[in-house]
Amino acid sequence: MLKIINQFPPFLLVGLWAIFILLVSTVGIGVNLPSTLSDIIAWDKLAHAFVYLVLCYLIYHNLIQKTSKKRAKVYALTLSIGYGILMEIVQYSFFPNRYFEFLDIFANIVGSILSIVFIYGMRYP
Repeated sequence: MLKIINQFPPFLLVGLWAIFILLVSTVGIGVNLPSTLSDIIAWDKLAHAFVYLVLCYLIYHNLIQKTSKKRAKVYALTLSIGYGILMEIVQYSFFPNRYFEFLDIFANIVGSILSIVFIYGMRYP
């Protein structure tokens, strides 16, 4: 997997993944706010966590080549969480039928943290 990632110029995959997140975050599909607990614990929260897990990992993978492990983790976590919050603000502010949800931000944060836990657990460089 790392061989495939290393074939691309630095931050190309990060940029492409961030654009993917932007596109899926701003498509006006008219999703309503959750009304029940089963709506809150839905597949979309897992999707949020997954895409931000990947984003954080890609950022870390690119930063580790330029800085220390600790800084790379902090920067990757900060950038991915910040991007997740920004996407919620953007979709609410500029796209009709899109909503600002704190639970989406929470799922984004959980995904980002899981990425760092994964990196730490795998003893990734």
